[in-house]
Amino acid sequence: TGAALPTNPNAGAADANARRIIAHGLRNPFRFTFKPGTSEIWAGDVGWNTWEEIDRLTNPVGSLTNFGWPCYEGNAAQSGYQSANPTLCQSLYSGAGQTAPYYAYNHGSRVVAGETCPSGSSSISGMAFYPDSGGSYPAAYSGALFFADYSRNCIWAMLKGANGLPDPNQIQTFAAGAAGPVYLNIGPGGEVYYADLGGGTVRRIRYFPNNRPPIAS
Repeated sequence: TGAALPTNPNAGAADANARRIIAHGLRNPFRFTFKPGTSEIWAGDVGWNTWEEIDRLTNPVGSLTNFGWPCYEGNAAQSGYQSANPTLCQSLYSGAGQTAPYYAYNHGSRVVAGETCPSGSSSISGMAFYPDSGGSYPAAYSGALFFADYSRNCIWAMLKGANGLPDPNQIQTFAAGAAGPVYLNIGPGGEVYYADLGGGTVRRIRYFPNNRPPIAS
Protein backbone atom coordinates (compact mmCIF):
# COMPACT_ATOMS: atom_id res chain seq x y z
CA THR A 1 0.00 0.00 0.00
CA GLY A 2 2.97 2.30 0.45
CA ALA A 3 2.04 2.88 4.08
CA ALA A 4 4.75 2.75 6.72
CA LEU A 5 5.16 -0.43 8.74
CA PRO A 6 3.76 -0.30 12.27
CA THR A 7 7.15 -1.55 13.50
CA ASN A 8 8.91 1.59 12.24
CA PRO A 9 10.34 3.63 15.15
CA ASN A 10 8.68 6.71 13.60
CA ALA A 11 5.29 5.00 13.21
CA GLY A 12 3.65 7.59 15.46
CA ALA A 13 5.06 10.63 13.64
CA ALA A 14 2.64 13.21 12.30
CA ASP A 15 4.55 13.31 9.01
CA ALA A 16 3.61 10.28 6.88
CA ASN A 17 6.95 10.41 5.06
CA ALA A 18 8.89 10.37 8.34
CA ARG A 19 7.12 7.12 9.21
CA ARG A 20 8.60 5.49 6.10
CA ILE A 21 12.26 6.31 6.83
CA ILE A 22 14.32 3.23 7.66
CA ALA A 23 17.83 4.72 7.39
CA HIS A 24 19.46 8.13 7.22
CA GLY A 25 22.94 9.61 7.34
CA LEU A 26 23.55 8.43 3.75
CA ARG A 27 25.10 10.79 1.22
CA ASN A 28 24.04 9.22 -2.08
CA PRO A 29 22.93 5.56 -1.90
CA PHE A 30 22.90 5.31 -5.69
CA ARG A 31 22.34 1.53 -5.79
CA PHE A 32 21.21 -1.08 -3.30
CA THR A 33 20.35 -4.77 -3.23
CA PHE A 34 18.78 -7.28 -0.88
CA LYS A 35 20.82 -10.17 0.50
CA PRO A 36 19.02 -13.33 -0.71
CA GLY A 37 17.06 -15.16 1.97
CA THR A 38 17.04 -12.13 4.29
CA SER A 39 15.45 -8.69 4.57
CA GLU A 40 18.90 -7.05 4.73
CA ILE A 41 19.57 -4.08 2.45
CA TRP A 42 23.14 -3.55 1.21
CA ALA A 43 23.70 -0.10 -0.26
CA GLY A 44 26.51 1.45 -2.26
CA ASP A 45 26.82 4.97 -0.87
CA VAL A 46 28.67 7.39 -3.18
CA GLY A 47 31.11 9.46 -1.17
CA TRP A 48 32.20 13.07 -1.34
CA ASN A 49 35.94 13.78 -1.45
CA THR A 50 37.52 10.74 0.14
CA TRP A 51 35.54 7.53 0.71
CA GLU A 52 33.09 5.19 -1.02
CA GLU A 53 30.97 2.97 1.24
CA ILE A 54 29.09 -0.31 1.30
CA ASP A 55 26.47 -0.02 4.04
CA ARG A 56 24.56 -2.92 5.56
CA LEU A 57 21.06 -2.33 6.91
CA THR A 58 20.31 -5.44 8.96
CA ASN A 59 16.81 -4.60 10.19
CA PRO A 60 14.86 -2.40 7.76
CA VAL A 61 11.49 -3.34 9.27
CA GLY A 62 12.17 -2.20 12.83
CA SER A 63 15.11 0.17 12.95
CA LEU A 64 16.08 3.72 12.11
CA THR A 65 19.76 3.34 11.28
CA ASN A 66 22.06 6.37 11.11
CA PHE A 67 25.10 5.88 8.87
CA GLY A 68 26.63 9.17 9.93
CA TRP A 69 26.74 11.51 6.92
CA PRO A 70 27.62 14.41 6.93
CA CYS A 71 29.40 13.96 10.23
CA TYR A 72 31.23 10.87 8.96
CA GLU A 73 32.58 9.85 5.58
CA GLY A 74 33.84 6.28 5.62
CA ASN A 75 34.98 5.35 9.11
CA ALA A 76 36.34 8.79 9.97
CA ALA A 77 34.84 12.13 10.91
CA GLN A 78 34.32 14.32 7.84
CA SER A 79 36.80 17.14 8.43
CA GLY A 80 34.82 19.92 6.75
CA TYR A 81 31.70 19.35 8.80
CA GLN A 82 33.68 18.49 11.92
CA SER A 83 35.43 21.88 11.81
CA ALA A 84 32.03 23.60 11.60
CA ASN A 85 31.21 21.92 14.93
CA PRO A 86 27.48 21.40 14.33
CA THR A 87 25.45 20.18 17.28
CA LEU A 88 24.08 17.40 15.07
CA CYS A 89 27.51 15.77 14.92
CA GLN A 90 28.56 16.02 18.53
CA SER A 91 26.32 13.20 19.73
CA LEU A 92 27.62 10.96 16.95
CA TYR A 93 31.24 11.76 17.75
CA SER A 94 30.55 10.73 21.32
CA GLY A 95 29.51 7.28 20.10
CA ALA A 96 25.75 7.68 20.17
CA GLY A 97 24.07 5.79 17.37
CA GLN A 98 26.30 6.02 14.29
CA THR A 99 26.61 2.80 12.26
CA ALA A 100 29.95 2.40 10.50
CA PRO A 101 30.11 1.23 6.87
CA TYR A 102 30.46 -2.49 6.28
CA TYR A 103 33.30 -1.69 3.91
CA ALA A 104 34.85 1.55 2.65
CA TYR A 105 37.58 2.29 0.14
CA ASN A 106 39.61 5.46 -0.23
CA HIS A 107 39.56 7.45 -3.45
CA GLY A 108 43.35 7.53 -3.50
CA SER A 109 43.84 3.77 -3.04
CA ARG A 110 43.25 0.72 -5.18
CA VAL A 111 40.61 -1.70 -3.93
CA VAL A 112 42.91 -4.66 -4.67
CA ALA A 113 46.66 -4.17 -4.46
CA GLY A 114 48.39 -4.35 -7.82
CA GLU A 115 45.23 -4.30 -9.92
CA THR A 116 44.95 -2.32 -13.14
CA CYS A 117 41.75 -0.54 -12.05
CA PRO A 118 42.75 3.07 -11.37
CA SER A 119 42.39 5.06 -8.18
CA GLY A 120 41.43 8.71 -7.86
CA SER A 121 37.94 9.59 -9.05
CA SER A 122 35.45 7.11 -7.57
CA SER A 123 31.72 6.42 -7.70
CA ILE A 124 30.33 3.14 -6.36
CA SER A 125 27.56 2.34 -8.78
CA GLY A 126 26.34 -1.26 -8.66
CA MET A 127 25.54 -4.03 -6.16
CA ALA A 128 24.45 -7.64 -6.67
CA PHE A 129 24.68 -10.85 -4.65
CA TYR A 130 25.65 -14.01 -6.47
CA PRO A 131 23.46 -17.06 -5.64
CA ASP A 132 24.76 -19.70 -3.25
CA SER A 133 24.00 -22.38 -5.82
CA GLY A 134 22.97 -22.79 -9.43
CA GLY A 135 25.33 -20.22 -10.91
CA SER A 136 27.58 -20.80 -13.91
CA TYR A 137 30.66 -19.19 -12.32
CA PRO A 138 33.26 -21.12 -10.26
CA ALA A 139 32.17 -22.17 -6.77
CA ALA A 140 34.39 -19.52 -5.15
CA TYR A 141 31.86 -16.88 -6.23
CA SER A 142 28.92 -18.51 -4.44
CA GLY A 143 27.31 -15.96 -2.12
CA ALA A 144 29.76 -13.22 -3.17
CA LEU A 145 28.81 -9.57 -3.30
CA PHE A 146 29.65 -7.97 -6.64
CA PHE A 147 30.10 -4.20 -6.64
CA ALA A 148 31.04 -1.74 -9.37
CA ASP A 149 32.60 1.71 -9.67
CA TYR A 150 31.53 3.88 -12.60
CA SER A 151 34.48 6.27 -12.39
CA ARG A 152 37.06 3.49 -12.16
CA ASN A 153 35.40 1.31 -14.84
CA CYS A 154 35.79 -1.71 -12.60
CA ILE A 155 33.78 -4.52 -10.99
CA TRP A 156 34.91 -6.49 -7.93
CA ALA A 157 33.72 -9.58 -6.07
CA MET A 158 33.75 -9.65 -2.28
CA LEU A 159 33.82 -13.39 -1.62
CA LYS A 160 31.77 -15.06 1.09
CA GLY A 161 33.58 -15.64 4.37
CA ALA A 162 33.27 -18.43 6.92
CA ASN A 163 30.39 -16.59 8.65
CA GLY A 164 28.33 -16.55 5.45
CA LEU A 165 28.77 -12.81 4.89
CA PRO A 166 30.91 -11.08 2.25
CA ASP A 167 34.46 -10.84 3.58
CA PRO A 168 36.17 -7.44 3.10
CA ASN A 169 39.49 -9.27 3.35
CA GLN A 170 38.62 -11.42 0.33
CA ILE A 171 38.03 -8.98 -2.52
CA GLN A 172 39.01 -9.92 -6.06
CA THR A 173 39.14 -7.78 -9.19
CA PHE A 174 36.43 -9.28 -11.36
CA ALA A 175 36.35 -7.02 -14.43
CA ALA A 176 38.97 -4.34 -14.98
CA GLY A 177 38.12 -1.96 -17.80
CA ALA A 178 34.37 -2.52 -17.51
CA ALA A 179 32.62 0.14 -19.60
CA GLY A 180 31.02 2.67 -17.24
CA PRO A 181 29.01 0.23 -15.08
CA VAL A 182 26.05 1.88 -13.36
CA TYR A 183 23.88 -1.15 -12.53
CA LEU A 184 24.61 -4.81 -11.77
CA ASN A 185 22.32 -7.81 -11.83
CA ILE A 186 22.62 -11.59 -11.92
CA GLY A 187 20.81 -13.10 -14.88
CA PRO A 188 18.80 -16.35 -14.91
CA GLY A 189 21.84 -18.23 -16.20
CA GLY A 190 23.97 -17.17 -13.25
CA GLU A 191 25.99 -14.54 -15.11
CA VAL A 192 26.69 -10.91 -14.22
CA TYR A 193 25.00 -8.29 -16.38
CA TYR A 194 25.72 -4.60 -16.18
CA ALA A 195 24.40 -1.40 -17.72
CA ASP A 196 27.00 0.74 -19.46
CA LEU A 197 26.02 4.39 -19.13
CA GLY A 198 28.54 5.84 -21.57
CA GLY A 199 27.82 3.46 -24.43
CA GLY A 200 24.15 2.87 -23.69
CA THR A 201 24.54 -0.91 -23.73
CA VAL A 202 23.73 -3.89 -21.50
CA ARG A 203 26.68 -6.25 -21.17
CA ARG A 204 27.03 -9.83 -20.00
CA ILE A 205 30.15 -11.32 -18.43
CA ARG A 206 30.40 -15.00 -19.33
CA TYR A 207 32.59 -17.75 -17.92
CA PHE A 208 33.94 -20.63 -20.00
CA PRO A 209 35.74 -23.34 -18.02
CA ASN A 210 37.57 -24.52 -21.13
CA ASN A 211 38.26 -22.87 -24.47
CA ARG A 212 36.07 -19.96 -25.42
CA PRO A 213 33.69 -21.04 -28.23
CA PRO A 214 34.51 -19.42 -31.57
CA ILE A 215 32.11 -16.99 -33.20
CA ALA A 216 31.15 -18.20 -36.65
CA SER A 217 31.80 -15.73 -39.45
